[in-house]
Amino acid sequence: MSTCTVLTAGGAEAVRSGAWESGAATAGAVVVALMLAAAVSLLRSPGQDPVLRLLWLLVILAFPVAGAGLWFALGCRAPHPQDTHPA
Repeated sequence: MSTCTVLTAGGAEAVRSGAWESGAATAGAVVVALMLAAAVSLLRSPGQDPVLRLLWLLVILAFPVAGAGLWFALGCRAPHPQDTHPA
């Protein structure tokens, strides 16, 4: 059964469910992109303790929206150890 046949047979209800599905797919893609951006930012950040980096990664993976938001709000702006070597 083609999509046109389903839309014709289902009427307005089929159009609404199709819009709902594409909206949900878009929202899911945004969440995945946000999670990947946070993970890449975390892994590229210099001077992070490996244990702390792993904990942040677990938070980002467990709570994609909240974890990524916390990383961008708190984690990537955390002070890094200063270089103690004289220039």
